Amino acid sequence: MKGWFLKTALAAASLGLSYMVPAGTGSAQGTSPNSSGTSFPYMPDIRLNDGSGIAFNLSRYKGAVIVLEFWSTSCGPCVRDLDSLNHLQGDFPGKPLIVIPVNEDPVAILQVKAALARQKLNFLKPYADPNGAAAEVLNLRGVPTSFVVDRSGRIVMQLEGPQNWNGADYEKRMNFLLQQTPQ
Repeated sequence: MKGWFLKTALAAASLGLSYMVPAGTGSAQGTSPNSSGTSFPYMPDIRLNDGSGIAFNLSRYKGAVIVLEFWSTSCGPCVRDLDSLNHLQGDFPGKPLIVIPVNEDPVAILQVKAALARQKLNFLKPYADPNGAAAEVLNLRGVPTSFVVDRSGRIVMQLEGPQNWNGADYEKRMNFLLQQTPQ
């Protein structure tokens, strides 16, 4: 039954069905309180593939704000999200912000590159979770699902469903996170 729900969600997305579900909490690595006393779970050091098909650990980006979005080429809302994610990455040049769109399709990374190129998404690089291991660790219930990770590695936002990353609200949140000192 490994990955059953995600496969079902991908199939639903390919039929044009979209949905939002409440964000979950918890992490494989515990929690840490912030200055307001709220606890945030740490992002597990998941393993992904980059645009060359080479595996790497998310800790490669330690100290940066990370926007991690899981998506599928067959999911209309996911594909639309990529445009605003591309703008988000482009709006913070030279800043420690990395947008990582993680494709959950069982396709080669070359097909993911082609999908990004077709949309002219110049600021995004292709990433993949070829065996669904990262999705399983993070208990993904569907796509698109996004995580915002602060500079200390804590998950400060988990969003399920499409987002508009171009809004002033997200710009304000990203600027706030970028000003924080990693712990």
